Amino acid sequence: MIARTARVLFALSGLLAVTALPASAQYRHHSYYGSDRDGEFRIHVGSFRPDGKSDYWDGIRNDFTGSDPSDFDNANFGLDYILPLNGPISLMFSGSVYEGSSSNAYRNFADNFGGRIRHDTTLDIASVSAGLLFHLAPRSAPVQPYVGVGGGIYPWRLKESGDFIDFNQASRPVFSADLKSDGTAFGYYGLVGLEVPVSRRLNLFAEGRWTRVDDKLNKDFEGFGKLDLSGREIAAGLSWTL
Repeated sequence: MIARTARVLFALSGLLAVTALPASAQYRHHSYYGSDRDGEFRIHVGSFRPDGKSDYWDGIRNDFTGSDPSDFDNANFGLDYILPLNGPISLMFSGSVYEGSSSNAYRNFADNFGGRIRHDTTLDIASVSAGLLFHLAPRSAPVQPYVGVGGGIYPWRLKESGDFIDFNQASRPVFSADLKSDGTAFGYYGLVGLEVPVSRRLNLFAEGRWTRVDDKLNKDFEGFGKLDLSGREIAAGLSWTL
């Protein structure tokens, strides 16, 4: 799914680059992205997939169906505010929300009626971050690539709800439960993107972002090790100067 999303977004970027050439040419001589450039507000939607490289992810992949990181690939929504600094550098403040979910069943066990023993897993990740953007082309260019790095805090919550097997008892009874773990972790990210002006104040953009963050599981998952919250995001959106 994420590969298909990437192809669509980059194809969209190429199409935007072609269609925006006449519009951007009208603003070629404006310097509003020079020393007197204005702040910029952005909204974007994309697809986020967890990397799944930790004890928790290894455990559920071995024990349950529907537990690959690709099963948690889902939409990610975000807002940015870009504050220009000197030259081609800007400061970016960001916030985002993501919720991935999947239905899981034990691989080698069934209930007394031969049915699957199932539960639902939900992973919520939000972010509040700050970073630096480096613009690689002047604002007069019809296509404007950029790169960025940053870090911030990542509130998260993991929940498993449904039926489980109690392996501490010889009879291995099935019981129902709502299991939760949550926290706030610190992490960092890197990104690359393309921005295409369509008017003096309005731009379209597409970008890829890589996040690195993990945290120790707690509460009902105490002792299960770390939870990898890292992942990859492909997104597209609108930006406008204020």
